[in-house]
Amino acid sequence: MPRERDSAAFPHLKADLDRVRDVLGLVQLPGRPELTVLTDEGADSPRRLVRPTLTLLSYYLLTDPAVPADDRVVRAAAAVELLHLGSLYHDDVIDHAHERRGRPSANAVWGSPLVVLGGDAALFASARMLTELGQREGLAGTIAGERMCAGMVIETADRYVASRSEQSYLDAIDGKTVALLSLACRVGAMQAGRGDQEEEALAGFGRYFGLAYQLRDDILDLTSTAEEMGKPVNADLPEGIYTLPVIRAAARDQILARLLGRAMTGAEATRVRKIVIASGAVAEAQAVADEFMDQAEGRIAALAADPHARDVMTAYARSVLDRRTPLPVTSRSSAQATQTNRAELSPEITRWLRSWLVDTGLAVSPAELDHRRWAGSFQLLSVMFSSVTPADLAHEQTAAALGMLCFLWDDLFEDPRLTDPEAITALRRGMVATLRQDPENPWRSGALATAWASLWPRLRAGRSARWQEKFLDDIEAWFEAAERETRHRLDGYVPATADYLPLRKSTSGFETAIAILELHHDRELPPIVRNHHVIRRLEELAFFVAFVKNDLVGIDQDEADQVPYNLVRAIRHETGCTRDEAIEQVQRQLTEQRAELDAVIRYVPTLFRILPGLSGLGKKFESIYESLTNMARRVPDSDRHTQTSAFQGPEPDFERLRREVYYHAADEPAPTAP
Repeated sequence: MPRERDSAAFPHLKADLDRVRDVLGLVQLPGRPELTVLTDEGADSPRRLVRPTLTLLSYYLLTDPAVPADDRVVRAAAAVELLHLGSLYHDDVIDHAHERRGRPSANAVWGSPLVVLGGDAALFASARMLTELGQREGLAGTIAGERMCAGMVIETADRYVASRSEQSYLDAIDGKTVALLSLACRVGAMQAGRGDQEEEALAGFGRYFGLAYQLRDDILDLTSTAEEMGKPVNADLPEGIYTLPVIRAAARDQILARLLGRAMTGAEATRVRKIVIASGAVAEAQAVADEFMDQAEGRIAALAADPHARDVMTAYARSVLDRRTPLPVTSRSSAQATQTNRAELSPEITRWLRSWLVDTGLAVSPAELDHRRWAGSFQLLSVMFSSVTPADLAHEQTAAALGMLCFLWDDLFEDPRLTDPEAITALRRGMVATLRQDPENPWRSGALATAWASLWPRLRAGRSARWQEKFLDDIEAWFEAAERETRHRLDGYVPATADYLPLRKSTSGFETAIAILELHHDRELPPIVRNHHVIRRLEELAFFVAFVKNDLVGIDQDEADQVPYNLVRAIRHETGCTRDEAIEQVQRQLTEQRAELDAVIRYVPTLFRILPGLSGLGKKFESIYESLTNMARRVPDSDRHTQTSAFQGPEPDFERLRREVYYHAADEPAPTAP
């Protein structure tokens, strides 16, 4: 936002920047409005449009600041910003960044493949707009882009090079940062039509300002906080990027020099940061930045321009150098904000559910429900339903009963006492037959059949035929995957790490968990939601966080039971590393995926505001994914699989339930439910 002093000298700056935003908003993907945010961050974006501002100021300085900018200047400013945006997207992918200016990065939300393509779209849109302005503008943009890439190549090649020189550092920033700021000033000057001398003077201003800008950014990375910067700080050292303060400090400190040249932990990076600050190198780097800014000012000192306007332009550039002003951030409305809501099932639902379990015969007595398997399942249900009040009591009962039945289905296959291959197949066939029988004319008996017959009519009520068909197909696919996993356990099979996730997800009942949340919220997620790239990404991340954390929590029991689909076991089997090394690797992956999940869930409210065709139900669908994320974070904390649990009721007799449902080839074929 232009300051009062800037507005006085350049009265049309604010309005012209709004015109730049309008041009940026026109760069869209035809027919896919929900993807527009890849190139249009919206009017509430926290980005300050520094480069478009420099383009406009350079133009004003050589013309009449009291006159609004020509349309060509506005398009030039937008083209420069698109070039910047495309480069940021690529940077975030390379750096694995999760946050940008206090918001989730595009990379964290959309994933690397789509963001690289979105960045390419922005770069080509910039090139098109500059070429439309003229050959000189197009050539200047191409040269700047080439220099930007060259600078990034130099910086990347010098990662972890402890002997990196000051000249190599300056060559890198002269490309990766400076080229674009210099271009911004150059194309603004071009539109004024004053001549090569003025154009070169303003391009030089942009170059020296850019050197000061990057130097200052590198200083702030060492001296500021994440809250002040709106992004992680002290990030360069762990990535092996040694900036001018580090280079100078290492040149005279042998201990520091020996700490460089390799990957370092967060604690080691903090130690190096303190050494660099104590060495005085930060103050030296600031003096270099000040000198560059003085040179920038000198490049336009002789321009035939209004001295006041020239002073205001320089003052604006100096004000940009300190970027520690806290930025507005989007609300972290995910599970972090919902964990203080309902923490357990209501007493009414708990009483009803306990009675239902005993009445159907799933549990032989109320005392059995105090066993960790049942009690842990109650805990998991409370997590699933903790974020939002249900549509009504009937929906909560139905969703809770289905959730409890799903936990039991899972237990029947995972029970280590299930060791007969024929029994495994008979169990799967019997479960499918029970699932598909007509509840009004049941031909199977037993607790599982009774429970399903009482539940299926309630599940169908108000659900579309499409939902019902998908629901049954998903459960049948789940049973088939569970049979395969049980056989893998008996065979001693451990999957390759590349196969782990699809196998683990197939046996997780993940789609059924989504259905339970739909029941609880009394909403069906439409295909436009489930098929959206960001939602698919959110679901994948939520799955990974929930089940890989569960692998870590349950590793001891999984090893004892020879559970095949555990990521720690898969990594050990594939690489031959130690148990501790595999656990550390999984913990790193989990930390990365959890950070990305945080970023995506923060973006979801924005997505549901702009996604078309939701008939005003965006908030309802958003609540379902709040519940899903809450569940993903907290499911592994349940007592369900913990041998040391305080819950000590009688152990469930899973074989009793299996005997009731076993179905062999010679049995009567099961009719299909309508």
